[in-house]
Amino acid sequence: MTPDDVVAAATVAGVIVAALFGLTGFVVGLVSLNHARKARESAAGANLIAKDSNIIAVNANALSSEANTIAREANDLARLSDVRATEQHDVTWDCSWRAPGVYAVRNEGKQAAHRVWIQITIDDEVEEANLEVVEGGETVLLEMPNAKAAWDAEKRAEEERRQPRRSGGILGGINVPSFAMPAMNYHFNRDRILWRTELGTPKEHDKSFNMGSVGP
Repeated sequence: MTPDDVVAAATVAGVIVAALFGLTGFVVGLVSLNHARKARESAAGANLIAKDSNIIAVNANALSSEANTIAREANDLARLSDVRATEQHDVTWDCSWRAPGVYAVRNEGKQAAHRVWIQITIDDEVEEANLEVVEGGETVLLEMPNAKAAWDAEKRAEEERRQPRRSGGILGGINVPSFAMPAMNYHFNRDRILWRTELGTPKEHDKSFNMGSVGP
């Protein structure tokens, strides 16, 4: 083998070795890229899990805070219920005619009634009043114009009934007292009052009469 042949053979061998090393490097590079991709995917998954965990933790804290708030409110309501159960409340109502067409609603108690709603019904006439507070001893007056008209009509009829009548016959010209029976005028009355105590306990007064009047 000549020196040229030796050089050529060495060159070919070097090229083959370089090619083998290059192929090995290429394969190693592919494997490295694959591992890097998997590492990035794992990192992204870990970040997503961490994000979800944070969201779950935030929601859990919010639910815990809401549960604590509900528990405090329940305790407050329970304490308020206990206080209301032993609350002293002196409010009673007297409802009557002050004058024809004027109905009086009086708080006969010693304590105030709060958020008061009054509804007075006389036959088909209904009058209402809303007041923030009615103190003990305070009177609320409601005007009832239809009842006043009925009172006036009944009064005129009663005055006419009492008028003496002039007799006829042998007693002609003599005034004879009227013996006609008084009219039986009955009217439906209803007194309805809703109010609250100082602590907010609801109360109610509801009385009705089928044989009531339209005046004092």
